[in-house]
Amino acid sequence: MNRLASLVLILLLGLAAHANEKPNVLFISIDDLNDYISPLDNHPNIVTPHFERLAKRSVTFTNAHCASPACHPSRVAVMTGVHPVKSGIYRNLFRAHGPRWRHESKVLENAVVLSQHFRDHGYHAAGGGKIFHTLQWTPGDSQNDPDAWDEYRGDPLDPISADWPRPASTLVDQNEGFVGTRPLSNHYLGAAVIEEPDETHGDHLVVDWALEKLNEKRDEPLFLAVGLFRPHIPFEVSQRWFDLYPMDKVELPPYRADDLDDAHPHGRVSWHKWVTENKKWKHLMRGYLASISYVDHQVGRLLDGLDQSGLKENTIVVLWTDHGFHIGEKDNWEKFALWEQTTRVPLFIHAPGVSQDGQSTRQPTTLTDLYPTLCELAGLPVPKQCTGTSLVSRLKSPAETDGRTSLTSFVWNEDNNTTDVASHGLSSEKWRYIKHANGREELYDLIHDRNEFTNLAEDPKYAEIKQGFQKHLPEQPAMNVKIPVDSPYHGGRSRSNTKSPNIANRPLNLSFEVTPDPARPDGVIASHGGEFHGYSIYVKQGQLVFAVRHNKELFEIQSDAPGEGPFVVEARLKKDGSLLLAIDGEEVAKGKAPGLITNRPNEGALLRDDDQSPVGKYSTPFPYRGQVKNASPAK
Repeated sequence: MNRLASLVLILLLGLAAHANEKPNVLFISIDDLNDYISPLDNHPNIVTPHFERLAKRSVTFTNAHCASPACHPSRVAVMTGVHPVKSGIYRNLFRAHGPRWRHESKVLENAVVLSQHFRDHGYHAAGGGKIFHTLQWTPGDSQNDPDAWDEYRGDPLDPISADWPRPASTLVDQNEGFVGTRPLSNHYLGAAVIEEPDETHGDHLVVDWALEKLNEKRDEPLFLAVGLFRPHIPFEVSQRWFDLYPMDKVELPPYRADDLDDAHPHGRVSWHKWVTENKKWKHLMRGYLASISYVDHQVGRLLDGLDQSGLKENTIVVLWTDHGFHIGEKDNWEKFALWEQTTRVPLFIHAPGVSQDGQSTRQPTTLTDLYPTLCELAGLPVPKQCTGTSLVSRLKSPAETDGRTSLTSFVWNEDNNTTDVASHGLSSEKWRYIKHANGREELYDLIHDRNEFTNLAEDPKYAEIKQGFQKHLPEQPAMNVKIPVDSPYHGGRSRSNTKSPNIANRPLNLSFEVTPDPARPDGVIASHGGEFHGYSIYVKQGQLVFAVRHNKELFEIQSDAPGEGPFVVEARLKKDGSLLLAIDGEEVAKGKAPGLITNRPNEGALLRDDDQSPVGKYSTPFPYRGQVKNASPAK
């Protein structure tokens, strides 16, 4: 064999070896990011150069939608490939410590998580940040499955709380001086500057870890999931990101005061009322935009790291967000609705040698399509559990569409009672159709009415359009699931008040044996109720406090908290409204409320934290790290 033939053979063998090499996967999840980013062009003057950069090196799905407009159901749907209409998980379900979704839904009991599926087929599966649902302020409340990963950054069941210490300015009472009561209390619906450098906390630390994983040498291909928390509330990032959006340049979204007249109510008008009455709309918009630019910077760091790692040419890149987000559109804040602003999500996919990078597609897409798409790209079998359809054909031919619609499903909370029947939103290339469980319909022309101001559902001219969508509605959607309190992954008590005592119009005679944690003495010892009615006993900054909420008004008495040793705390509310606080049988404080608690609280009784609306001057859940148990009060 001559030299030229030998070189050709070596080249062919090298190409064959590369062709048989499994692609790596960089799987980027972002929390609460809507379509304001510049590639989706839904907000003027947004600064997102790295999303633009990603769009040039991937296919942009401009008509992608979440499976459910809430964190937990959306993320479970992505990571299992199972849509809520099959699993029954439509809403956020809190107080989990592990993959409780396996018991929330029998359909998911043996579901194979996406990372687990890749690991089972020879990949090294690494994850960090928020992939399954967790929050900055609820340590230990996580639906992650530790068994689905070869490794996870930090504690997989408490993956982000330590990364996001809150600015000191937010730790004081943030309701003082405002009209009404701030939604979520203590600046969770707020925007503030973090003084510490970006490099010391937050998503920057998660990206630092991800860059290390990209540069580690290993024999097996890598499945790397990176979960970024911003722009989730509270909108707290460094000053440099706020500086991009001077207050006088901040633009609010298009708005109509009568927008809800022809639409389904969402239950958060009170949020918008608080924001507007306190003149905080522009401030919060500025914080959200600043948080978007912050996370754009982290995406840029990931792209830089991928390029420098030597893995770029053989790495699939997927970036998705769990749902859309409202900043006052339709008087709504956050998500939990079925309009396009709530359901539309950024989605970018790059597949080496497959995707027509730099192009976009209007193919209606649901995020449950990601699981089978990644399987096809990596040459893996698609598990039978998956309900989505691969998008590989759209990566190859972005201009074409196949006639399918997206499907987003949600269960509304009607009159403070969660129904069991789902409502559904569907999108085509031009239209948005919503069919509510109560039979109400909404139809919007997204080409001529991008803001969904005018509901055309009652116009007979569009009957044929509605009929076309009705063919795509799920025939037998699963009923809404409940929290399984007997699950081994249940992290605490249910939020329901049905098993809590009825304290309405009854004197309180409370007593608890308490053993403090000297290292972390603050926290809620006991609580029952929320922003309308209830009580709490808590320790904060060296003070032991007994708080009573009487028809929304808060009354507190307090005394110096005991030292490190165990003690018995007694708290009493008498018929005439007298308040008494005692430690080890000795009265230490007294005061007065208008009378007994007049209504049964709609939030349950808990020991060692308060995971809903606070009955006191603290930020929920404010967990107490010591030991607490009920005791018999002294006579």
